[in-house]
Amino acid sequence: MIYALTLPEFSFKAVYQSCAQRTTNSRLRAALTAEWPRVSDRAERYSVEAAKPAFQNLEVQPSVNVTDAELGDIYDRVLVRGGERIVYEAIRRRGRYGRCPYCGQRDVGTLDHYLPQGSFPEFSVLPSNLIPCCRDCNHEKREHIPSTNFDQLFHPYFDDWSELAILKAEIRIGTTIDVTFRVNVDALPLEVSGRATTQFNQLKLGTLYANQATVELVQRREVFQKTFAAGGRDALESELQREYLSRCQPFPNAWEPVLYLALAESVQFCNGGWESIDEPQVLI
Repeated sequence: MIYALTLPEFSFKAVYQSCAQRTTNSRLRAALTAEWPRVSDRAERYSVEAAKPAFQNLEVQPSVNVTDAELGDIYDRVLVRGGERIVYEAIRRRGRYGRCPYCGQRDVGTLDHYLPQGSFPEFSVLPSNLIPCCRDCNHEKREHIPSTNFDQLFHPYFDDWSELAILKAEIRIGTTIDVTFRVNVDALPLEVSGRATTQFNQLKLGTLYANQATVELVQRREVFQKTFAAGGRDALESELQREYLSRCQPFPNAWEPVLYLALAESVQFCNGGWESIDEPQVLI
């Protein structure tokens, strides 16, 4: 589901001042330069609240020397399309194996402003506020601003939940097999369970993972069938356990290991419930 990242090495001061100096409009360039002391103070406050974490304590603050729109625009105008594009690309490439740290499933395609650019334009080019992610998660996250500890989304630069079992899968077997995913709230500290649930719902991860699991089962049906035929329930359970351990790398909180653990623990599935998986279509 999620994985941590190390903070980008870029100096915020260097990035911001380069964006200001690359601004051709002399009035705006001077105004952006004059805004730096306030922006710098806000960035220090960001780091303090991120370490707690308590992003809900960061109130919206209007710009002084420029408009909010002018301040936020340096992201699109200079970092994305202008002379500081190299910074944008370097941060975007930080996603491990090119995977989105919010969902752990789709490819990184853009940068997300953890605190939204519209409400917090002073953080529009703050490297620690720029998260490499997939376009779908970026879209679903929208302008999310936390109001309590419990609705702060996972921040890859400041949170590391790799030792926690964030996800749980449930297997229901009838005429077909239904796989559902949810946050494993019973196994998590209260604050983490609240935040993980907010992220899971906000980004619609349950639907994403369930759809992927359905395809996985169809693709693996023949393997289950042959394993069961060769050694029965015990052989299939052992194969599922092996697959679970294998799929824990590199992302233990991804949907794949959680799926295989649930299958291995399902007596009904291992006793022949796998036969309820849809038969793969044969293309002629």
